[in-house]
Amino acid sequence: MKANRRRPIEALRTLALPRAERAAMRAERHAEAQMRRERDNEHSADRRAARAAAEAWRDRGSGGYWR
Repeated sequence: MKANRRRPIEALRTLALPRAERAAMRAERHAEAQMRRERDNEHSADRRAARAAAEAWRDRGSGGYWR
């Protein structure tokens, strides 16, 4: 495990936890990594701007009401 080589004491503390807690920690790390990938993506700002423009265009065409 890559983390074991970097922080052996923390890895031992993690192994001392019950299986469910280790799985929860792993899931949390994966979720945080996914959020960082989405947040730090260079195309995120373009997507947000395009979404806002599409919503504005849709609202303008329907008079601001859902059809």
